[in-house]
Amino acid sequence: MSLKNELTPAEKWNSLTLANNFIFCKVLEENPDVSKKLLEMLLNIKIDRIEKTCSEYSLKTDFDSHGVRFDVYVKDGTGRCFDIEIQTSKVTKLAKRARYYQGLMDVDNIQSGGNYESLKESYVIFLCMGDAFGYNLPVYTFRYIALEDKAIEMGDGTVNVFFNAGMYDKMESEKLRSFFKYLCGKTSKDNFTDRLSALVERVKMNAQWRHRYMTWEQEMRIQAEERAQELAPVMAQELAKDIAKDMAKNMAENMAKDMASGMANGIAKNLVKEEVEEKTRETARKLLSKNIPEDVVAECTGLKLSDVNKLLKG
Repeated sequence: MSLKNELTPAEKWNSLTLANNFIFCKVLEENPDVSKKLLEMLLNIKIDRIEKTCSEYSLKTDFDSHGVRFDVYVKDGTGRCFDIEIQTSKVTKLAKRARYYQGLMDVDNIQSGGNYESLKESYVIFLCMGDAFGYNLPVYTFRYIALEDKAIEMGDGTVNVFFNAGMYDKMESEKLRSFFKYLCGKTSKDNFTDRLSALVERVKMNAQWRHRYMTWEQEMRIQAEERAQELAPVMAQELAKDIAKDMAKNMAENMAKDMASGMANGIAKNLVKEEVEEKTRETARKLLSKNIPEDVVAECTGLKLSDVNKLLKG
């Protein structure tokens, strides 16, 4: 059953922006010059020419390894590699993803006939709609450095950059501020964002891509449902375990309380008994001190005659 306010597939397609993964990949793949200009702006570097631009580029080292699909994979004329990821969902474990992506990019270059010394600079760039690390910075740039002297770089050529689009107003340059403001869906006017806006509309006018997106989205929904069905028994089992643990914990706590209560009652009874016995003995001593016969003292206090004799001797 569909929700009342749920968009139809056509409405959803028409509402897509550059922040959508599918649109972002198509715009950059079909327009290498845009990829070039975006990379130059993001990294503040100069790129002479783009050799290769691939969207949804799949890469894995062997049959059994965990492969990845880069959003936009770019190589320039010098062999430098760039992976641009658009991250619209909640940011999680991006640092480990960047590490893995860097490794696969290196393996890809080595397999192309190079050696360690021939490895060029490689950049993994995340365009995040939120803050990946929670320190309220607009950009986080990471390179390997020596902890003993932070001015010393390892020089391995790997760079990981995480942009926080939500803090576009804190970006260093006006171009960056304008681009990320546009990425956040706000009005931003400069030549580059105007071009991007036109390219987004061009992608959305392509009937083949429109059909592919809707098919892809439907497949993702089916896969998600199938995965949910697969996980349901496991989740139910884990939930049952958690419930059982909670029940066992509560039972143990109740048993402990009952045991503690019983022990406390026993201790209290023993203390009362001892106190009564001591008072009885004290009464017997007073009676004996007044030369009351021992058998009379025993009869009056309820003590055994032998116990009264001990008190008299003690």
